[in-house]
Amino acid sequence: MSARLYREFTISGPAVWQLVKELMREHAKAFIDRGTPLRLIVTTEERRRTPEANAFYWGVVLRGIAEQAWVNGNQFSADTWHEYYAEQYCPRVEVTLPTGEIFSRRKSTSDMSQKEFADYVTRVQSNAAAEHGVEFEEAF
Repeated sequence: MSARLYREFTISGPAVWQLVKELMREHAKAFIDRGTPLRLIVTTEERRRTPEANAFYWGVVLRGIAEQAWVNGNQFSADTWHEYYAEQYCPRVEVTLPTGEIFSRRKSTSDMSQKEFADYVTRVQSNAAAEHGVEFEEAF
């Protein structure tokens, strides 16, 4: 038996649950006896944003802002507004470089869960409406 063991499962039915039980039955006691207990983490799976939500964000929200918002007599592209709002509202994540240096960057919207992305889009729409008078053609 290998000293290292790593397995991830998404329990989506009885067959997968059976595999998890068999794995634990087969390996847990041996690892504990060697002084290296297994670690079991249980969590719900958060789904990433949907393609439809992303299309709404770019096609309705950012397009609407780019077409309607003026700042100091200037209009800006959807890409610019995306960068602006992502810097404002995306959570920060720490990244460790190969040198060991740690820095903070914004989380990409493509890495957001459905809930995180929905909350983010709501904040963007609220700000654009309040600060720039943007009216959106559809609700998300």
